[in-house]
Order: sequence, then structure tokens, then C-alpha cells
Amino acid sequence: MAKAGLPNGIELEYEVHGELSNPVILPILGVTDNITDWPAGLYEPLVDSGFCVIRHELRDSGFSTKFDAAGTPDLGAAQETLLQGEIPPSDYTMHDVAADTLALMEHLKIQHACVVGYSYGAAVAQLVALRAPKKVSSLVCLQGSNYNAALAPREARVNAAMAKATTRYDTVEESIEVMTELRLTANGSRHAMSSRQARTSAQTSVGRMFYPEGTARIVLSRMATRAFFEQTAEIICPTLILHADEDPIFALAHGEDMTARIPGSELVVLNGAGHNHPESLQPIIARHLLDFALAHAV
Repeated sequence: MAKAGLPNGIELEYEVHGELSNPVILPILGVTDNITDWPAGLYEPLVDSGFCVIRHELRDSGFSTKFDAAGTPDLGAAQETLLQGEIPPSDYTMHDVAADTLALMEHLKIQHACVVGYSYGAAVAQLVALRAPKKVSSLVCLQGSNYNAALAPREARVNAAMAKATTRYDTVEESIEVMTELRLTANGSRHAMSSRQARTSAQTSVGRMFYPEGTARIVLSRMATRAFFEQTAEIICPTLILHADEDPIFALAHGEDMTARIPGSELVVLNGAGHNHPESLQPIIARHLLDFALAHAV
């Protein structure tokens, strides 16, 4: 692994799988994720097929730059501010996270890439495609959203599990339990993490970095980003929407709305899946990513 020092002073931790001279696939992860949360099952098939996959950690996650001086935000107060029709204050927004991604591409001298955004990362990926259309040869939104406020909200059980993920605990074991619960809460009916899978995944993630303060600030960055879903009609690259039909965080309507707004985009439904990546779902996602990236490789 290595760190990229960006012109804005941010350092992003990243890892290159494959040769940078090959076509690049660049995942952008979700709010609770570090580099381990894009597992080998989602990148090894792509690398084996001749692509270069670059995993990286967003600002305020993993070993990338932390905004500790900002403290832990009061997300309840931020939500109240939104309900009053105002934007809550934040040290950064999703636009800054998108700018980080583009700066990482510049640092690595990547001319263009298939950008794959997962969850929160899917919205960031749409902003990247809007900001630098020539840099994004193709776009994949995986279990994500454009954060259209008119769409179905997260299920209450997920809200409760997510709140726990923004809390600091006294022991590593407590942190693992919280992240295990979050994974199990995100299950679908057909593609579901067993308790063993969820715990192993949580142990791996927490073992690298459990940083709930950063998770809270990343959540705040979304809340502090003004609505941009109408602008996604300006995205010009080939776009694949991979969306689960049992996602408790972003209901299928989120995938359908992205598809309706992004010209020429294709919706593929992951039947029986939720918002996580159990072992049974990884090869299905990887196959869709590979087929799409091959069809639109530059």
C-alpha cells in the first residue's frame, strides 16, 4: 500500500492491483468502509482478466487523512437543520471527496477509468462523472443513490445499526459486534451473510481501522451537499446501475431513479440481495463489472 499526497493537502491511502498500463477500474467505497471492504472476490476476477483495480480509502477513513480537529458531529442536530430547509455546516462535502478521487487519478497519471461507486461512493462517482467527463470512460453505481430526498428512506433497523457505527467503544470486541450487526442488518433473502461471514468481514475491517468519528463526518458530508440529482442528466459516459431489490438502505426506487435520469444508463437488478457483499453475491457483481468494463474499455 502507498499514500498519495494530493495538491489540496489530503493524503489518500491506496493499493494497486495489476498493471497501471492496463485499463483501470477505480472503486469508490461507502461511509463505514476501509480498503478491506472491497474484498478480493470483487477485484481479483477483474485483475485476472487484464484490468488494473485501484482500491483507496476516502478522507476520514482507513489510513487516509483524518479531520480530527472537526470533532464528532451531532448528526441529529444536522438532520434538524436539514428539516428546517438549511444546509448543516461541515468541513467538507461530497464534492471535495469527488475532487480527491480526481486528484488521485492525476497523481497516478490515470487518463481515464471505469469508476465504480458503492453506496455513498455511487453518489461521489456521479459527481466525478459530472466534474470530469473525459476522465470517466464508464460509470457503475452499485447499491447506491443520487440522494433524491423524494425517494424511500432507509429502514429504521438500518438507521439504528448505522448510528452504532458512528460511536466509539471501549473494546475491539464491541466494535466488531457493531460492524457484524450492521452487515447482518443489510442482508437480502437469497444473498445473505451468515453470522460467520459477517463476523469475519467485521473482524477484518475493524482489524485495519475502526474510525466512527470519521464515519460520522462522512455522513455529515452527504447531509451538507446540496441536491444534485437533477444534474445527473448531464452524465455522458456509459452507465450501469447495479441495484439490489431488497436493499434496506437504498430501496430499488433509488436505482430506478438514477437509471431514469442518466441518459442511456442500464439497470441490472440483483435479485434477493441487500446492501452488503456476501460470498454468494461477489462473483455475480464481479461478472457484471467485468462484462461492462470490457464492453466500454478505452
